Amino acid sequence: MYFNINKNQDNILTRPKQIVSVLLFSVWVIGWLSYTIVDQQKQIEQLQEQLQYEQIKYKIIINDPLVRDAMEAGG
Repeated sequence: MYFNINKNQDNILTRPKQIVSVLLFSVWVIGWLSYTIVDQQKQIEQLQEQLQYEQIKYKIIINDPLVRDAMEAGG
């Protein structure tokens, strides 16, 4: 009996520590995921800007008569 009471007291005392540990870990994981998502959104925006830039360059090149003639001539 005495052993069981002591064991229960240990569980009662360690549970708050476990709960705090789990909560702190959860907060850390959520923070890390949030940072990762924000970083990926920034990368996506940069890639979209690069794509728009390349599309504009392509349109300029295609609309250039000298380039068009060179492409049609095979060079």
